[in-house]
Amino acid sequence: MFNIKIQCCALILLVVLHLLFRPYRKLNTLPNRVFQVTYYIILAGLIADILSVFLITYQDRLPKILVEVEAKTYLISLELTALLGLLYLISSVTSKMEKIRKWIRINFGVAAFFVILIYVLPIHLVGENNGEIVYSSGPSALATYISAAYFSIFVVLALVTKRKLLPTRQHRAILMWFCLWMVASIIQFFNPELLLVGYAGALGIIIIFFQSENPELYLDRYTGLFNSMGFFRYMDENYNANQKLSVISIRFEQTVGHEHSSDYSNNIVTSAANQFLSLRSAKVFKMLEDEVLMIFRDAEEARRILELLKRDLPVKMTIRNIVTVVFVEDTRYVKSSQELLDLITYARASKTDLSTRNFITADESLTQRMFAEKLMNQQIQEAIAEDRIKVFYQPIFSICENRFVSAEALVRIEDENGKIISPVDFIPIAEKNGLIMDIGRRVFEKVCHFFVDKKLESFGIQYIEVNLSVIQCADEFLAHEYGRIMEKFRIKPSCINLEITESASLHAKQILIKNMQQLLDYGTSFSLDDFGTGNSNLNYIVDMPVQIVKFDRSMIQSYFTSQKAKYVMDAAMQMIHGMELAIVAEGIETEEQYNAMKEIKISYIQGYYFSKPLPEEEFLDFLREKQPA
Repeated sequence: MFNIKIQCCALILLVVLHLLFRPYRKLNTLPNRVFQVTYYIILAGLIADILSVFLITYQDRLPKILVEVEAKTYLISLELTALLGLLYLISSVTSKMEKIRKWIRINFGVAAFFVILIYVLPIHLVGENNGEIVYSSGPSALATYISAAYFSIFVVLALVTKRKLLPTRQHRAILMWFCLWMVASIIQFFNPELLLVGYAGALGIIIIFFQSENPELYLDRYTGLFNSMGFFRYMDENYNANQKLSVISIRFEQTVGHEHSSDYSNNIVTSAANQFLSLRSAKVFKMLEDEVLMIFRDAEEARRILELLKRDLPVKMTIRNIVTVVFVEDTRYVKSSQELLDLITYARASKTDLSTRNFITADESLTQRMFAEKLMNQQIQEAIAEDRIKVFYQPIFSICENRFVSAEALVRIEDENGKIISPVDFIPIAEKNGLIMDIGRRVFEKVCHFFVDKKLESFGIQYIEVNLSVIQCADEFLAHEYGRIMEKFRIKPSCINLEITESASLHAKQILIKNMQQLLDYGTSFSLDDFGTGNSNLNYIVDMPVQIVKFDRSMIQSYFTSQKAKYVMDAAMQMIHGMELAIVAEGIETEEQYNAMKEIKISYIQGYYFSKPLPEEEFLDFLREKQPA
């Protein structure tokens, strides 16, 4: 009874496996459901195999039809195992129901044909030596081997052609399962008295379980919620099926006074989970960085829970923390699991209004903004890689010298079609994503090269003003890098004036001042740009070692429309002049404005009255035409 012992061992393993992991919550994705059916078919096949051994052993005492039907039923379980293995693989590489239904129709039709064939064809039942040698053979058994081989060949082909669509663990597990199963089938085909196929199928399903379908793989050990691996598996299937879902993201951040630790973070999430996440209508996932995602198939139910959170969350949270909730009504706003996470992160980062207690709705318009930013970010990266960063120059007129003595370098990006992209569109995104560092470096190199290559000093240009972004000002290596670039192009440092803004001086102020001092020692000069906007006050001018103050266009326009603004500007000018600093008036557009600035002894004029920002060659043509001899 060696065969009985082998089958009983496999049966015990499967039963124990079921009892151990039955209490765990499951994702119930399509591959998971197919796997469960396969598990029960193999379990039933083992039972049928054991039963058939007994029936064949004592066939002389039993009705022949009963023994044959039971033996053929066992054979059919082997065919179904191969069929379900194929369906499990198909469901793992695609969740598009039209493809799955097509495969089901084709393969179930083939399987039905072989089922009928197995039942119709004769079978030879051998039971010798008191049950020591028991097997079935004949046309019916041969039909079983042919059908199993048919489905197994498709499995192997799919494993080869669809390898990139499967996670490595799952691919390896399915490959091991079918290799083991086919080897056992070949051995049993040539040695029918060795009943190995059922045992091999049981071992294979156990391998699949621990490598891919173990519920613990998709559960967070501390909270008992589904983890990020489970999130991607669940959402990928729903995206492939174009299923509408709603998501509530709850993010917990520690407050001042708490030491950050994994226990602290998990306590917060567990506290929330115990109070809000016992919902049967939602799949709940514990993500990284103290975030919980609740995913609903019913949008109305999601909105109801959202209202409960708005009402109860601040009250029920017993551990002090900051809670940010993002609601995505329709996950089809985006096309993938990763894009959904990107949208939630983007919505959280775009939160500016604190009056709604950090509850944010990621609607379709916000999604479009995110995609627009991504597209612009890609365009910026391509422009940097393909050297489509352009520098325009706006002339600056000296009232004292009655000539153009400098210009402000203004960055532009050219798209793949040669169209100029406005800095209003790309600068904020470049600053947000850190690409402004590359852009700033490229602009500075182009300015230095342009100044030296075109000999701008011969045109009467004494220096070029180059803007520094907030992020550049916080770079402690800025002075060293810009010094190296000036040495590379052999430009006199006095030919460069670097513009900082008031916001830049607020950000990493000590690093900024250190950079400024090093560059001043090197020979460059500095301007304070956009004076009159934001949090303007004269302390910036006192604190920052600047030589020029640039009055913002809005401040200049207010000078001509508001008596109060005129008094403020007059007072500021008097103090700035008292500190022996030069003043540039930006945004001068009319002769009347120019004469007014000249009358109040503004040092320099910049604006459309003289010229808009010009590309390099047009700027040179402008100087040839406008500069006095």
